[in-house]
Amino acid sequence: MTNIFTLRAGDLVEYAGQPCRVIRVSESAAVVAVVQKPRTITPRFGKPVTIQPAPKLERISPQSEIPILNR
Repeated sequence: MTNIFTLRAGDLVEYAGQPCRVIRVSESAAVVAVVQKPRTITPRFGKPVTIQPAPKLERISPQSEIPILNR
C-alpha cells in the first residue's frame, strides 16, 4: 500500500522505477539518492573487478506526488 504525503528526510520512495532514499528536504528541493548499476572493469593483467559507484543525487520538488514506500 502506497500513500502520497509530503516528503521527509529518511523516506523510502519509488523514483526512476526503483526504491530510493530521501536524503534531505528543504523548501525548494528534495534530494533523492538513486542507486547506480555496478560496473565491471578488466585490468590489463588481472581478473575482472566489479565496482559499485556511489549513489547519484537527484534533486526533485518537495511537493512531488511520488509514492512513499516506507517512512
